Amino acid sequence: MRMFNNMILFFLTVFFLSHGSCSSENNRETDSYQYSVPDQTTDGWVTGSLSEVELEEGPFIQMMNHINGTHDHGIHSILLVKNSKLVFEEYFNGFQYVSNPPGSDGEYILYNREELHYLASVTKSVTSVLTGIAVNKGFVTDMNDQIVKYLPQYADILTGIKAGITLKHLITMSAGLAWDETTYPYGDINNDVTRLFISADPIRFVLEKPLLTTPGTTFFYNSGATNVLAEIIEETTGKDLGTFAGEFLFNPLGIENFNWEKFNSGDFFASGGLWLNPRDLAKIGFLFINDGAWNGQQIISQNWITESQQASISTPTMSFAGSYGYQWWIREFNTNNRTFHCFFAAGWGEQLLFVFPQHNMLILFNCGYFLTPVVLSPYNLVADYILKSIPGL
Repeated sequence: MRMFNNMILFFLTVFFLSHGSCSSENNRETDSYQYSVPDQTTDGWVTGSLSEVELEEGPFIQMMNHINGTHDHGIHSILLVKNSKLVFEEYFNGFQYVSNPPGSDGEYILYNREELHYLASVTKSVTSVLTGIAVNKGFVTDMNDQIVKYLPQYADILTGIKAGITLKHLITMSAGLAWDETTYPYGDINNDVTRLFISADPIRFVLEKPLLTTPGTTFFYNSGATNVLAEIIEETTGKDLGTFAGEFLFNPLGIENFNWEKFNSGDFFASGGLWLNPRDLAKIGFLFINDGAWNGQQIISQNWITESQQASISTPTMSFAGSYGYQWWIREFNTNNRTFHCFFAAGWGEQLLFVFPQHNMLILFNCGYFLTPVVLSPYNLVADYILKSIPGL
């Protein structure tokens, strides 16, 4: 009997020791992330620590442990800029985007600061910035101008109520034109974005769509409208969109490497075809918390920044945002009984650039949720971890 009791004691001891060891090992794994200051390079960014900009490290460590402990989380990169400093930068393994068919998986890589990432509809916000530059430089006189003024070649279809469509209607997605890019997947001939790629005249394809609502009254998601804006930029400046972007946006920001897809017609895919690396995309977002300037050079005006982030129209059909500005979404985050206002660029697959003007902060996510469910939502990571790093919560 004593031998039997001793055997039980032995096995219980081994059981608790082994489980205690596993628990300790798991704790070491979950506590394994060590924060480090982003590398200082020659790309123009000044880097610094979280503590330098008065952010607490703890929530970032918890977030990274959560991400690293989640299988197939789908996140490719996270960057944070606050008080003019890049203070958080992390990259992860993931599949590259392949466009045939759209959103399919390419090579499995470790993302890094030099890797170009497909931005999807974040491209719309960049096209909006280019529209602002065209306005600031006098190529476009007024956002309330009717578009037929700039596109007389389409006067035959811009008649009746359609003649009242303005640049502001296009940029706020309130032109009222029919559009469907959700019923069928991208790449399907019945998807209107796919039709842009194969149309001999993508702009005419967009403008020939029937009106569903009176221009300026209702939000209706329409990637086609952004491409009409790009056409107006080209018509008024005499430069193609890529050349104009290079001269007035990319070159001043020190952006040397980018890719911008085109339709078969040769027109730039202004609503979704831009590829940038994360640090360069963050520079564009930084303009909106630095009065439109980069390294002392004014890129866009403060007036354009103010107009861009105003709630021009409500978006009741969009669960992730309450209103829309100039190709920027607007929402509030609620964390620990505090409300954080932000406007942001959003693209398919969870490409997100959040701007928090009151906190002089931007947060960037690149992800790969194109054809797969969202495993870890960037919206949740912002609310559950990053915003909790701001003292006072």
